[in-house]
Amino acid sequence: MQPTMRTRHETPASGPDAAVVAGQPAGKPGWLPALVKRFGSKAPEPKAAAGDADPLMAFPSETSPAPAPKPVQAPVQAPVQAVEAAKPVAAKPSTAKPRAPKRNPQAVRLIVAGGVIVAIAVPSLGVLAVRRFPMPQFAAAERRTGNLTIDTRPAGSQVLIDGEGRGVTPLTLALEPGAHTITVRSGGDERVVPLTIAAGAEVSQYYEMKVVEPVIVAGSLSIATDPPGARVAVDGKPRGTSPITVADLAAEPHKVTVTNDVGSVERTVAVAAGSVTSVMFALPKASGPMAGWLSISSPFDVEVLENRDVIGTSGASRIMLASGRHDVVLSNRTLGYQETRRIDVTPGQTVSIRVDAPKASVSVNARPWAEIMVDGTSAGQTPIANLLVSVGPHEMVFRHPQHGERKQTVMVTAKGPNRIAVDLTK
Repeated sequence: MQPTMRTRHETPASGPDAAVVAGQPAGKPGWLPALVKRFGSKAPEPKAAAGDADPLMAFPSETSPAPAPKPVQAPVQAPVQAVEAAKPVAAKPSTAKPRAPKRNPQAVRLIVAGGVIVAIAVPSLGVLAVRRFPMPQFAAAERRTGNLTIDTRPAGSQVLIDGEGRGVTPLTLALEPGAHTITVRSGGDERVVPLTIAAGAEVSQYYEMKVVEPVIVAGSLSIATDPPGARVAVDGKPRGTSPITVADLAAEPHKVTVTNDVGSVERTVAVAAGSVTSVMFALPKASGPMAGWLSISSPFDVEVLENRDVIGTSGASRIMLASGRHDVVLSNRTLGYQETRRIDVTPGQTVSIRVDAPKASVSVNARPWAEIMVDGTSAGQTPIANLLVSVGPHEMVFRHPQHGERKQTVMVTAKGPNRIAVDLTK
């Protein structure tokens, strides 16, 4: 019997416990079971079922759940100590109810720690992704304005931008980038120019505006008497003694009365706007010295003054003067001309005076350039400085092969300066 018993005890036990102890091929575990396996304790082995059944008749396939399929892996040899420990031990009968296996506190802590790590890692990965791939910025680009400077000649022209009044020239203002319409007005002259302003640009515009000539609504009246020295009244208002020129009269008929010690004469004379109307009165003559006449030839109108009194103009055919010596002044304030002449008047005779217009310098320029003709004579190409011409009105013609021809009447004065500029590109 003894050899039989030894043989039975040395035979390896069959069943699920023996298979586990002997070692199964290890499958590829998940990260959480690996943590539990590394840091936790081994799960408690199930106790033998209570009862007096023969252990040899207890088949694991009938009493235990089917084992999980084994992953394909090279088998691991179990140590000899594990095989010895896996030998069956006769279980004692027990009436106690089977208890649920205890939870391993260390494994629970590892599970909780793993969940915390996952909870922290997920937002961190999101922050890292945002830092690695930042969201595009859609900040609005700053819009820079452009500056527009407008100047005109003469100054004081009204400026409108896109139909809105912005002031008078000279003017500098800021505009939004883009297309705009500039309107410049001066009297009856208006310029409308489309203009595109770039961001940060500095744009200057200059315009030569037409000067509105004043409307002449007045005229002058030159009054002479024979003999001279008669008292003159216009519309009942005394004006001095003849010969005399009365200026600033309305362009309409006026009543003129001349009176001397012998008698008086009255006449209605129509005055034309912008001109001098001459009238001659013959009065009864008293005994005394006889008078003579003065005739003036001039390329422009002059007034004749004696003792600071106007005694006639060059527009009159003749000016009556008492016989004798006279110092007369010839003057044209518009042209800055003034000259003194001494004459001797012979009774019944006419003294003639010829006025030669003095010379004055003129500077002429054009854009881009032009050939200049003064009163039909070529003066050269612009720019021209200190061109000597006679004082008074002149016709200047500006010619350019691409920009055509432009005529302009200019008034040259003796007092100067005389500057003429024309922009042929406009």
